Amino acid sequence: MEQIKKKNAEKRIQIYQSNDLVEAIYEDDLTATEHKIIRYAAGKIAKSPDHFPNVSFSVSDFIKAAGLSGNSYYGKVSKIAGELTKKRIMIKTESKIGWFPWFKGIVYDGGMVHIQFNDVIEPYLINLTEQGRYTKYDFPTIGSMQSPYTIRLFELLQQYGKIQKRTFKLDKLKEHLGVGDKYKQYGHFKSRVLLKAQEELNDINVLTFTFDEIKQGRRVDQIEFDIKIADPAPIEGNVKEAEIKKFLDEARPLLKHYGYDVPNRIIKTWTIYGIDELSYVLQDIHVNKRSVSSIEAYITTILKSRHGFKKSKKQVREPIPKWMADESEKEEDWDPEDLEKAKREAAKYRELLKSGK
Repeated sequence: MEQIKKKNAEKRIQIYQSNDLVEAIYEDDLTATEHKIIRYAAGKIAKSPDHFPNVSFSVSDFIKAAGLSGNSYYGKVSKIAGELTKKRIMIKTESKIGWFPWFKGIVYDGGMVHIQFNDVIEPYLINLTEQGRYTKYDFPTIGSMQSPYTIRLFELLQQYGKIQKRTFKLDKLKEHLGVGDKYKQYGHFKSRVLLKAQEELNDINVLTFTFDEIKQGRRVDQIEFDIKIADPAPIEGNVKEAEIKKFLDEARPLLKHYGYDVPNRIIKTWTIYGIDELSYVLQDIHVNKRSVSSIEAYITTILKSRHGFKKSKKQVREPIPKWMADESEKEEDWDPEDLEKAKREAAKYRELLKSGK
């Protein structure tokens, strides 16, 4: 078991960025896939700093690490590879301001991506644990995020996770997110950026937030975020990332069909029970019109109890009449009272086993 845990830890990609890099201003409006490629490359180079500025990976490894599926990403990566060398960020420190792209060059070759980082970005990515003032998170956290602004807002709030509050001037926040000239009306920015990010992060439930609008006259001038870092829910058993992804893809629409909105972090813990078991529990709630105060806790409890019963039932054997164990003894040789008692006990066990199906 320890070897399995070690192997899984070795495969996990963690993103390390200096706080100056987290707070970079994005001149261009990057797509979610572009952000993910940048972060994945950064995570790979952080694990092998001696290889800087060069890093290579397959598109299939990128897809698996992000918990994604489908072949469309091969085309996406090939198409955007050249664009990323042109898109710049601005990093401002106490003493200087710099404008530069993340990458010096990218080559896409038959499903493999070969990247050369810009040399000036090295101090913002490499050996950060020795320097302090950095932000880190697991790469799969951003894998399912659809909006590029969710990825950026997550990073900016993750940086202040321990403080649990962060306030931005509205115009400055837009610069950090890379919104550009989009959403000039605050109402559009709120619905398409802030509320969209809030919805996605609530779904992932690693970091969640609420926000208040601070006005200057009638105009929204600042956004104040209240940040909550969720406690990780443990996943029992040796469950592979691909199994979790497959279960999530099946479980989410099933839960929504019954009108339930359950965070992914909770759904993941049900992977070991299987989609059929989850379907059984949901159908039972619906058919029997059960009154449930906490759907997450109720489903977890029922799945665990059914799982435990099924494991124990393998050890349960029906009491068999003596004439079945001993060919020399027939049913008619039994005392009538003992025979009826044995049959009643056997019937009880049969009903018990049926109820666990």
